[in-house]
Amino acid sequence: MPFSLMTLVLYGLGQVFAKETRTGVSSANYLLLFSVNIFAIWAVYWFMFRTPEHYALEAWLTAVVAAGLSGGAYISYYESIKHGKVSVVGTIAGAYAPWTIILALIFLGETMSGGEALGVAMVVGGMLLFTYRPKNGNGTRTEFLGIAFAMGAFMMWGTSAAMSKGVISEIGETNFIGVYSVVCPAMWVVYWLFTTRGKFEMPRANLRILELSMLFLAFGGITLYMAFANGNVSIVSPITNLYPVVTIAVAKVRLKESLELRQYAALAMLLVAIPLFSF
Repeated sequence: MPFSLMTLVLYGLGQVFAKETRTGVSSANYLLLFSVNIFAIWAVYWFMFRTPEHYALEAWLTAVVAAGLSGGAYISYYESIKHGKVSVVGTIAGAYAPWTIILALIFLGETMSGGEALGVAMVVGGMLLFTYRPKNGNGTRTEFLGIAFAMGAFMMWGTSAAMSKGVISEIGETNFIGVYSVVCPAMWVVYWLFTTRGKFEMPRANLRILELSMLFLAFGGITLYMAFANGNVSIVSPITNLYPVVTIAVAKVRLKESLELRQYAALAMLLVAIPLFSF
């Protein structure tokens, strides 16, 4: 729970600052810059805390696939934004926790108490309430393509989380973070090269705020996998997926944004749900 809540806060704060600078950065350039941060921070973390042990090749390959799915999910998500409304595709892509829960219960042998199951249900419901925006008008082919990419991100993030938990149980979160620090940045650099033909444009944004957002997100990723190592992914995933609660709450103060009634209701659901995880 402590690492889950740390992730919740770090992701939430990271998204607030990202929101302030996101319009000044293309998706490809953003992922390129993010890849630099992930590689630098996560590789250093691995170097400092790694354990010199030998593991089966199959475990390493599973880690590569799990990390690759997460990297692919980021790409698919940013492609979905290009083709659909972020209020729609963001809701779909970010709602992967139920898929992770299903995989964890079936393939990882995780179990839930009655209180934990009720807490998960409230967290998932609160997440959907917080992020959902009614869609107005008729869908277009472009919007359907955005939804398709969002569904891809949904499946890849959900599957990656379950696979990550399984392989972390074998090689530890530090080694998995080391694998991630190489696999995902490599994928994002290729994506940048493919979409921009190697042309980098300096972001038209406050670079300090942009870097601050990436630091929060990078460290949030570390605490996420530490949470996976110390708890059930079927509980960690829905809790950490509620980072929009922090984002919107902070944005209300920093960006002068207002909360809607359903978002207050979702926040109340979260506050009720967290104590249920102790039953």
